[in-house]
Amino acid sequence: MRTILFVDDDQDDQLLFQEALSEADSTAVYLSATDGVDLFEKLNTGKTATPDLIFMDINMPKMNGIESLKELKRSERFKSIPVIMYSTSSSKEHQKICLESGAIGYVEKPNDFDQICARIKSILHNGLLFRQNDVPL
Repeated sequence: MRTILFVDDDQDDQLLFQEALSEADSTAVYLSATDGVDLFEKLNTGKTATPDLIFMDINMPKMNGIESLKELKRSERFKSIPVIMYSTSSSKEHQKICLESGAIGYVEKPNDFDQICARIKSILHNGLLFRQNDVPL
């Protein structure tokens, strides 16, 4: 059983990801945060179990994904948690910054539910297998 933390301010994206994760791995535990501030509040106060993997959006209020990633990787307590950036942005600059800041991968949000399920399943069960615009390890 794995604990997956999804960080995204869009409630529709949270629900879609939660459903897709359940399809991809029915044993996975889903946790969520709405932005970097919420993420650190939950991690630092113990309101959230330490996740095995974090999927994080870039564009969020208060503390965006890139700022959150950098903060995670500066933390002795949380720097070993693998982070996959999960964003609608196809910017090569965003991808470069995220990978240089410690993300283990960068995945553009797929367009439909079946693609989301397939991508999550691939990441969880087969390692980080990327296609098209996704940046490999």
